Amino acid sequence: MKKWMVLSIVSIVALSGIMFVTKPSQDQYTAWLKEHITERMEGQSSMITVGISLFGEQMIENHTEVKDYLVFNTFETDFRGKELKFVGVFHTFIPLSLGGL
Repeated sequence: MKKWMVLSIVSIVALSGIMFVTKPSQDQYTAWLKEHITERMEGQSSMITVGISLFGEQMIENHTEVKDYLVFNTFETDFRGKELKFVGVFHTFIPLSLGGL
């Protein structure tokens, strides 16, 4: 019984450490979201595409709230009136709400 308990605790500590080390930063989120939005906007107005390429990072950074939960982050961005919510864990972004994007 003690072996299983020790093994479980070691596994949880190891997983938590890996999650802590691999949680994405706000810079990674900004670059990822800018690329994601650019892909979604393909074929639309070239002015919007140019605007996103020039000012996208600044717009995303200014309209994003990051909450740090030690082993993962949540990102909430208000983009063009749409609320985007993601969880950042293991260098990956998992959508919680895309707000119609």
